[in-house]
Amino acid sequence: MNTTKKASLLGWILLLGISCVYYFANLQKVLVPAATFNELQRIFNGNAAAVTALGAAFMYSYAIMQLVTGLLADRYCGARVIAVGGILFCVGSLLSAYENSFTLLMVSRALTGIGAATVYLSAVKEINRIVPDSLPLLMGVLLFLGYSGSVTGTRPFMAAVPRYGYHTMMLWAGIGVAISYLIYVVIYIPSSLPPVRKEVKFSPVPYIEVLKRKHNLAQIGMCGIAFGTYYAFQSVIGKKFLEDYCGISAASAGTVLTITMVIASINGFIVANISRLWGNRRRPFLMFEGFGCMITALSLTILLLCDCHKPAIAIAVFIFQAFSCNVGSMTVAMYRDANEEHRFGTVMSVSNCFAYLVTAVFGGFLGKLMDLFPPTIVNGIKVYGRNSYLTVFAVFLVLGAIAATLSCFLRESYGKNIAKELK
Repeated sequence: MNTTKKASLLGWILLLGISCVYYFANLQKVLVPAATFNELQRIFNGNAAAVTALGAAFMYSYAIMQLVTGLLADRYCGARVIAVGGILFCVGSLLSAYENSFTLLMVSRALTGIGAATVYLSAVKEINRIVPDSLPLLMGVLLFLGYSGSVTGTRPFMAAVPRYGYHTMMLWAGIGVAISYLIYVVIYIPSSLPPVRKEVKFSPVPYIEVLKRKHNLAQIGMCGIAFGTYYAFQSVIGKKFLEDYCGISAASAGTVLTITMVIASINGFIVANISRLWGNRRRPFLMFEGFGCMITALSLTILLLCDCHKPAIAIAVFIFQAFSCNVGSMTVAMYRDANEEHRFGTVMSVSNCFAYLVTAVFGGFLGKLMDLFPPTIVNGIKVYGRNSYLTVFAVFLVLGAIAATLSCFLRESYGKNIAKELK
């Protein structure tokens, strides 16, 4: 086997190893508090704000670390960044199993977020380095493999936690993270990696240059709000809303979230293929994301205003949101088309940072909004009423309107680099 073919094969194997780690990064995103909300309330006798704070600890650290990861990946290459960040990911995930201290759990979730934050952007950089011509398509595949972790963290994990306990299930999740990281390290060691790009400096200038471009601002704002609010619902409040307001069981609510995660996992692959067959268009999918965010919020608000508790309607809205707010392959493709190559990692890091800040702020704020109206205690579990959720969805609607408006300012690239036109 010649050197070029061997390097190519090792590159593909490296992407497979990254996908394994990305699977568990997505699993960890939804475990606390979405899959363990009621159990954590019992353990700490806390209100919604206390439980959602655990999710916020992960999301804040994940979001802020995105800014660092982008530059690190540009300088050292994504594979090296994951090799180091994976250590923190393993430590935080294993410590998350120990629920005897709320403070320790907060710290462990923050560590998990920092480690997990090194995976996605690094994976994008590696795909663009190894197979740049297939970026949208392979992003769809990566998202499918990665979001399968989120699927595992919804219905299957939710069903197992009440039976086996929080500690046991979180410990097994942590062990899974450690095993995936060891697999990655075994693959990483013999890989042929590019030299360190010493010309990439740690400076605010790249971020300023990215944010000076109005097109970037519109896309960052729209994608951040649409995906951030979607993920806040998926990982923080979705299951709770279906149980409290729609009256369905925890198992059924977990099944709904599993379905939406399955949709999220395949949707990136679907839209990448549609885009390829449709002249490499990006804009229609991104506008669908922005307006889909607003339509989702409006639909849920109307549902509450009409005091309608029919699960079928809420589930249909959740499924629509899963389709509209998961077009990640197009998001990445548009960022590459609208920016110079050396700005790609930076703009992705800013976008991801904002998206997960929205998730963290909105997710943490959700608990406070819900606690404005006293819940009813049923079998030791706090059940929130119509007014609590109406307040949440009203805020969601305002954010959705902003996302829809911003999507209208995006340009079509047809798969070509339009960075010079956008200056």
